[in-house]
Amino acid sequence: MVTSKITPLNTSGDPVVEAAKLVFCEMGYRASIDKVAQRAGVARQTIYNRFGSKQALFELTIELCIAEMLAPLTVDEGTVRERLMRFALSFRARIMEPESISAHRVLTTEAPRFPDLARRHFELCIERTTKQLALTLETAMQEGGLIQADAFEAAAYLLDTLSGYDRLKMFFGGEPPDPAGEEAKVGRLVDRFLRAYRPC
Repeated sequence: MVTSKITPLNTSGDPVVEAAKLVFCEMGYRASIDKVAQRAGVARQTIYNRFGSKQALFELTIELCIAEMLAPLTVDEGTVRERLMRFALSFRARIMEPESISAHRVLTTEAPRFPDLARRHFELCIERTTKQLALTLETAMQEGGLIQADAFEAAAYLLDTLSGYDRLKMFFGGEPPDPAGEEAKVGRLVDRFLRAYRPC
């Protein structure tokens, strides 16, 4: 049974956090606190006084991005399809952002040099997203909207379906998906998932 739960964060709009998101996406973890301070218009020591360390600030920016992306899953209104559509559109919008692709490239490159940081990023980002989506799917299974199955495995399958080719294409320099066709495409992907997990 999946037991993870997202705790809402209240730092959205904070100038230091917003600056950190931009700087870390551009330069990765190697970015200095001085760069963040310059972008935020604050003193370097102010950041250390508030957040303690660069790693703590880095992890906070990741958590904030994930919380924003997962917000649609906290809305209980609508059918299973409607809830998954809200999440899927939010998820793809986030992971297809140029900043997200840039950050992923940087983290992939730096993972061998910073294995602890890479593992923490995986826990905060990929694992946390999968667990939160699994909670939604597990509830739908208990309510009879989906077949009884491994909710975590189902969540991982859906996330792979939603990212897959399009994100890899961007990772290697390709163009992003056409926004005009995004909702229709997401609808097709979600419907295929629901057919695979439809109750007998």
